[in-house]
Amino acid sequence: MNTSPCKSCTAIILAGGGAKRMGKDKRFLKVGNEQLLDRQVRILKQYFQDVIISANDPEKLAYLNLPVVKDQHEGRGPLEGLTSVLNASRTEYNFVVAVDIPSIDMSLVEKMRSRLDHVLAVIPVCIDGRQEPLFAFYSKNCIPIFRTAMDEGEYAIHRAIKRCPVYFFPMKDEMPLENLNSTKDYETFLREQ
Repeated sequence: MNTSPCKSCTAIILAGGGAKRMGKDKRFLKVGNEQLLDRQVRILKQYFQDVIISANDPEKLAYLNLPVVKDQHEGRGPLEGLTSVLNASRTEYNFVVAVDIPSIDMSLVEKMRSRLDHVLAVIPVCIDGRQEPLFAFYSKNCIPIFRTAMDEGEYAIHRAIKRCPVYFFPMKDEMPLENLNSTKDYETFLREQ
């Protein structure tokens, strides 16, 4: 175990998306000799005491020997997945990453972790102004706020987080965050490896 300040936090992988644009299950895309999900698990286990996966098909992921948390209420999208898995975490603070973000820059993660005082979430903001709420830290104290948002019909994470005290971490020299949303994104990522 690395002596990372993240060791007191849980790492959560959101791995339950439908992957409509990709056309196949992103979790099992190959990067080198590893599947994307396996690669994330391997990286995160080096820095975090606990790793939890959010997905609604735990039987497919049993081989990982990790907790897989299903949505408490189906059909509410990523905000439900995030809220359900935060509820299952044993630690107050949790680093959340979507399975389709293939590169995890731990120096960025640790800088974000250092900003958790007096806020419930730390979310990076890319140079182009785009927020990345699926590569972020969340406190378990977000749970009642997110539940209220969903009960009021708000299922979008980027709008629900406006109800929380958030530190928006300005990314400057850090590696830009990539999402593998399409086959083209995936092919470009593989070429750059």
